[in-house]
Amino acid sequence: MRSFIVVLGLAVQLLLGLTAARAAAATAQVRYVITNGGTDVQANGKVHYFPPGRHQNGSAVGGATSGGIVRLPAGTYDVDVTFEDGAASKEIWIDNQTFSGTVEKTVEIGLPIAQVRYVITNGGTDVQANGKVHFFPPGQHHGSAVGGATSGGTVRLPAGTYDVDVTFEEGFAYKRLWLDNQSFSGHADRTVELALPLAEPIVAATVNGADIGDKATIAYIDLARNDVIGSVRSSQPALLVAGTYDIHATLAGAEGWLRKVALTGKPHLTIPLKPRITQVLQAAGPPPTACTIEVYGVNFDFDKAILRPESEPVLKRVLALFTRTPGFSAEVSGHTDNIGTPAYNLRLSEARAEAVKAWLVAHGIAASRVTSRGYGDTVPLVPNTSDANRFKNRRVELRRTNCR
Repeated sequence: MRSFIVVLGLAVQLLLGLTAARAAAATAQVRYVITNGGTDVQANGKVHYFPPGRHQNGSAVGGATSGGIVRLPAGTYDVDVTFEDGAASKEIWIDNQTFSGTVEKTVEIGLPIAQVRYVITNGGTDVQANGKVHFFPPGQHHGSAVGGATSGGTVRLPAGTYDVDVTFEEGFAYKRLWLDNQSFSGHADRTVELALPLAEPIVAATVNGADIGDKATIAYIDLARNDVIGSVRSSQPALLVAGTYDIHATLAGAEGWLRKVALTGKPHLTIPLKPRITQVLQAAGPPPTACTIEVYGVNFDFDKAILRPESEPVLKRVLALFTRTPGFSAEVSGHTDNIGTPAYNLRLSEARAEAVKAWLVAHGIAASRVTSRGYGDTVPLVPNTSDANRFKNRRVELRRTNCR
């Protein structure tokens, strides 16, 4: 009996050993090393294992970074090898790979890398975070950037040729340069000088000769674009490209102008504020004679610059003002209340003023007689302290040309 038990035990051990051996034989221990230029890319490389033919809609059975070991059921797999280093990336599919036991393989990516660094200067000084550089495929200025950084930052790219977009923005100053067909390989360190003269004016607003501190809004108007480039509070500095500007100071119910001011260096200027004299465009009666004509009832779709049909009667009154007064020419000015950000309000008011101008031109008014400009929330008629006041500030104005 004892001999029988010993024999039985040996048989069980043998059976377990065979089962374990079979289990081991059914398992593959797989290790891929991913190299670029012969060097292990380490964490920048990844390998994933998929059932055959399941590239797009399957789930990976397992995966690891370069050099990592994955235990898989022995069998056949499609292997997805990916490499990503900065803006450089590459994917390789290796299909129908059969694994059993211990497997060691190496995949060479073969993607030369360029390490590119641009320093953007103005007057020889690094503009740092105010300067940005982006890299585009040649001839694709309006496409998606391959990579980018702020001034002095390093970008890793596939070696090759790129169109380089260099931008600078600080305060209201802006400049953009395209450097096309730039070739990069290895380490590339380059410098771009903007040569952009800047001005930093401070404008004080006064009422009856007294400085009112920061209570007024000072808007700077680019004469070439006929557009407000930005605004600050009175007595606060602004930074912009040196040049000639109109400067408009506004306070609820009052305003003042400086015309065609050449700005350089750090000038200190003063604008006296005077009460704004306006008239409201009425359905009947004689044409308004004020320099500024308030127009209410021009309505738009919410958050858009699309004129609503109920605006047509008011637009026809504006059209009659142009057609019945041959010498009449004006700027269509768009205004908002102070709900929303200043930048958003400025863009919306510009688009809405342009929509009114386009309607007038489409109905026969010569484009030379009408311009458009958005002022956002910078020129309130009254303080934005109630719904009724905000309604008054949401308006279109006609500002007679050369009548300020």
